[in-house]
Amino acid sequence: MRNQFSQTAKKALSEWNGLQLRHTVRTDVGMVRENNQDSFLADPKIGLFLVADGMGGRAGGEVASHLAVKTIETEVSGRFLDLFCSDQHGREVILKETINQACLNIYARSLELPHLRGMGTTTTALWLPVRAEAENTTEGSSKALIAHVGDSRCYVLRAGLLYQLTNDHSLFQEKVRAGVLSPDSPAGQQMKSVITRCVGYQEDEEVDTFSFQPFQGDRFLICSDGLSNKISEREMADVMKEDDLEWVCEHMVELAKERGGEDNITVLLIALDS
Repeated sequence: MRNQFSQTAKKALSEWNGLQLRHTVRTDVGMVRENNQDSFLADPKIGLFLVADGMGGRAGGEVASHLAVKTIETEVSGRFLDLFCSDQHGREVILKETINQACLNIYARSLELPHLRGMGTTTTALWLPVRAEAENTTEGSSKALIAHVGDSRCYVLRAGLLYQLTNDHSLFQEKVRAGVLSPDSPAGQQMKSVITRCVGYQEDEEVDTFSFQPFQGDRFLICSDGLSNKISEREMADVMKEDDLEWVCEHMVELAKERGGEDNITVLLIALDS
């Protein structure tokens, strides 16, 4: 389901904390590659939205991203009440554990099948604390959580301004953060493709987590680098202001394809409306 050449998912409206939650997603193989190694999940029932961009050869990338999505979906579903009832620190621990379970599953699969050795995937997940039949909610229970490994990204558009909520785990960005290179360095194009963290290459991985308070009017974008390498943040912000989420997805994907589309492209949008 998640790795077709081009796919658009349209979902019914859901409710989050008294607000209307809308979402849509599109994944596309792009203009150059023969297969789509991106996978995604958009499940408002458990509040989980994620994008995984696989790597490790044609078969390996598809297997890794799909296995990551399935594992995380299963883990979050099985631990949903614990996740919902935990405090901020507890939630972050649970999300880290779910991603590292995916890490272990992918690594184990690669040992079973030699042609999949070295496969891995990015994972960028947004969890919204949707309503649950739970009595023991905690202070800060309305906070959302991001769990992230790799260079897929999560943005939020708030009051007309776009903010990147994740840090790329790429060689280029590591050098920029260390002050060795400037963001506009010509060396960046080659280094951007070198990932410093991924899910599945080894048995576990360091997972970045970030908790924050969502607000009415927020719009979230989770995407693979097939989009973020082709569209500027200013362009993203301008397009994301449009009300029709399906049109926004389609427009972003088509723009990335017009500009070369060398990589797979996945765009997942979530809007919190009144």
